[in-house]
Amino acid sequence: MNTKVLTAFPALMFLIIPNEGEALRQANISKWKQGEVSDVIRMVNLTSDAEKLIAARVRYRGKLKSLNFTGGYRPAKEPVVTAKVNPPIYGACSNYTERFNNAKCKEVFTWSIYNGIVSPLSLRVNTTVHLHVRGKNVTVTLDFNGASTLIWSTRNKKLIKYNGPTTTQECNFSAEAGYSGYVAYQLEEVRGDMPRYDAFNIVDLKNSTKGLEVRNNTLVYNITGQFQHTLMCKG
Repeated sequence: MNTKVLTAFPALMFLIIPNEGEALRQANISKWKQGEVSDVIRMVNLTSDAEKLIAARVRYRGKLKSLNFTGGYRPAKEPVVTAKVNPPIYGACSNYTERFNNAKCKEVFTWSIYNGIVSPLSLRVNTTVHLHVRGKNVTVTLDFNGASTLIWSTRNKKLIKYNGPTTTQECNFSAEAGYSGYVAYQLEEVRGDMPRYDAFNIVDLKNSTKGLEVRNNTLVYNITGQFQHTLMCKG
């Protein structure tokens, strides 16, 4: 019986551009929750940070009623907040932990977030992974916004019990997110000359301690974590 040995693929394999018309696969998202046990080391909450910034600026002269990243009353010169994230960059991956000699395997791809970010805006991006059993590349859509874990796996039409050994490859990854625009907010119980409606540039949320930096009038944050490719084979 021939035994196929899996070897690590270079990081560039994940940056392949999908062919036009190729179907995209959506990764399942596990959302981060405050106090929940997960791999997340730090989750930066831009909404919470915005509320704190407004409270510090307004102080006793008003009370925050609402804030809006993508709407609300605002002058035309103060555009809504937009967000984007660059494709993940992968570090050197480890060799697979086991050999396999069975073509009936389920492949599971997992992105575990260590340093994440959450806001009202999605952070969708495509990444390409390699299916070893089928010998082809597929493009998977990830949404990093508020995610603690992202998982995508192959599926078989026939029900198969994967009770054989598993083999795993791991590597670190990072993906830079960027935010630009203005956060609009409305106050109530205003005092003095404090305006009831106002907005601030999202770059004002810069906080080096939290990893929030400013570049080209854009608030940037580096999402980091661990990528894992697991093959679960039939015994």
